[in-house]
Amino acid sequence: MIGVLLFALVGCESGGVQAEEWGSFTPYEAFSYDEKFYAVQTVKETEHTEQVVVSVYLTESDELVFSFSPARAWDFWGICWESDSYNIWIQSGDIGTHCYAYEDDQWYVDANAVRPDDIVSKYDKHAA
Repeated sequence: MIGVLLFALVGCESGGVQAEEWGSFTPYEAFSYDEKFYAVQTVKETEHTEQVVVSVYLTESDELVFSFSPARAWDFWGICWESDSYNIWIQSGDIGTHCYAYEDDQWYVDANAVRPDDIVSKYDKHAA
């Protein structure tokens, strides 16, 4: 099966992703608050499933600085950067919304992170 993210990455003939469907998150290239970094999402096929890979690049040189695989492609609903840090948030239908905190030039899952109020998940609307 091809995931929602893969559909969004290759494009949608009806005009692309609507903001109300994704909240603060996007399946497209996303820049950090100061544009030092940008992140892109791709789908990697594995033996059992398709996984999302988030790759982070330096904007100035397009150098790959880090990548991680946060979730299955089928359930994945994009990324967003915090508005004042290099933390990246992901949202997924099966594992929820998680923070990949930035420390020592790497991103790691921060299970204790509290999502900032300005980051809205697509699922927040459904709960309201």
